Amino acid sequence: MSKKLEDINKRHSLIKSIISAQEVFNQTQLVKLLKQNGIRVTQATLSRDLSELGIVRIPTPNGTVYRVGESGTQSTIKNRIAEEVISIDFNEQLIVIRTFTGRAQGVAVFIDSQKIHDLLGTIAGDDTILIIPRSIKKIKTIIEQLKITLGIT
Repeated sequence: MSKKLEDINKRHSLIKSIISAQEVFNQTQLVKLLKQNGIRVTQATLSRDLSELGIVRIPTPNGTVYRVGESGTQSTIKNRIAEEVISIDFNEQLIVIRTFTGRAQGVAVFIDSQKIHDLLGTIAGDDTILIIPRSIKKIKTIIEQLKITLGIT
């Protein structure tokens, strides 16, 4: 096993361990906890790690925290994602999804992971996701796919 792969596996293991042992509210906190354990990581790498590990954000009485996904079942994730979306709107060229504050990036990662053929990609802010379609002719079809994918009826 290469040194780089060993480092990734060690980092992934530590991330799961930290998240399982205590409440972690944001990536900045997690970066600091990893640093305390001898692992330096950029926020971009950490975002990728969280996605690869199936880490989800769960609302708790103390605030929204990271948790290791419950076996990553698609229906569980879809139900949680559906709760984050406030609205889907569009014009002749683009689709905009509004979410609760701080939830857009997680929803965008989920959308990207679904590999919807007619989407070029997503851009997420704090509470807004811009969906870029492959063709403007398929906007209404994409919206229907998104509603199904996100579990919104």
